[in-house]
This record gives sequence, C-alpha cells and structure tokens, in this order.
Amino acid sequence: MCFSASASFTVSSVLIPTGAYCFYRAHQINHRYWVFALYPLIFGIQQALEGWLWLMLEHPDDISVRIPALGFIFFSHFFWLIWLPFSCYFLETRGGKKQLFLIFTLLGGLYGFAMFMPVLIFADWLEVSLIHNSISYELKLIFDDFTPRSLVRAIYALIVLIPLLLSSQKYVRDFGILILISLAAATIMFTEVFISIWCFFAAIVSLYILYMVIRWEHDSARGVE
Repeated sequence: MCFSASASFTVSSVLIPTGAYCFYRAHQINHRYWVFALYPLIFGIQQALEGWLWLMLEHPDDISVRIPALGFIFFSHFFWLIWLPFSCYFLETRGGKKQLFLIFTLLGGLYGFAMFMPVLIFADWLEVSLIHNSISYELKLIFDDFTPRSLVRAIYALIVLIPLLLSSQKYVRDFGILILISLAAATIMFTEVFISIWCFFAAIVSLYILYMVIRWEHDSARGVE
C-alpha cells in the first residue's frame, strides 16, 4: 500500500466538508451530539497536516518539516487522548459511566501532556523519515528508560477505546469496534509506521460519524433518545 501527499489531501478534502455537515446537523438534533460530529472535520485537519508534511519532505529542512510534524503529533499524541474520552463523557447520560469517562478524559490529558510537551520543547525528540512509502514519526518519550513502547501503546489504546466500547450508545460502541479494527490492522501490517497508518485508517473510519448523525436524526424524528 502506498501513501502520499495526494492520499492525505484527498482524505482531508472528503472529511472536512463531511465533518462540517455532521456538526451542523448534529447540533440541530441534540446539543450533546456535536462533540462526536466534529470527528471527521478534525481528522480532516490532521490529514491535511500530514499532506503538508509529505510536501515538505520532498525538500526537507528542520523548520519546514517540524511545523507540520508537530501539528500532526499534537493530534495523535495529545488531542485524541482527551477528545475521545471527553466526547463519550459529553454524550453519556448514565451517571456512573459519565464519571468513569471523565476520569479517562483527565488521564488522557495527563498522558498526552507527558508525551507531547517534551517533543514540543526539545527539537531533537522528534524525527521524521520515510519508510516503505509511509511517514515514520520517531519520538523520544520520558517513559523510555523504564517502560517498553508496547506498554505505552497499550495504555494509549485503553484510554481511547474503553470509553467508546463502554458507551451506552450503540452507535458509539460500533464506532469503537471500527477503531479497534483499524488499530489491529495498523499494528499487524504497518508496525514501523504505526502512528501515521493508524491515524490514516482512523480518519477513514470517522466517516462512520455521518451514518451516526443520520441515525440520530432518524431516531430523533421517531422520538427515540
């Protein structure tokens, strides 16, 4: 499988207007839905950043590569760790689960901060290269001296997947299953460039949000909450 600037920009050009539409419709249906409805739009922005990075890698220098790379890493290593559990918290109506998802949101924020801030401060903690026609992001983490990367990745996956899979909303649980499948596919097939590929797969999966919005609109018309 070959990835490129055109692939990232194509996905982005589909996701951004789709996300804008989902946000507009979801906000009209129920204010609790808008946080989830933004997924395609935000993934579209992230893919646009990677498309920009692809272009910069053709004639690389430290600044031209670092800016879009940091933008991409902001989403992959910080933003999604907060937004995924927070969106479940915002949508959830059951008290016990809502509190649990808030805890995961806080944990995600702390975990993401610990990964992203050192990379933001120290330029040499982030290296970007091309491996097998895909972008490889190599990050130095503060956990490296005492924690294997497999555990770091597992904790990340648990923070984003558990709220999705435990949600009281069927459509959200289904979305969580799709994200889990994308994780498994990226892990098995693209280990060396896992970060880029999982985000690419997850971006495509986020188109499922359009179906969720359509179903929410249908259920709302029938008086189903």
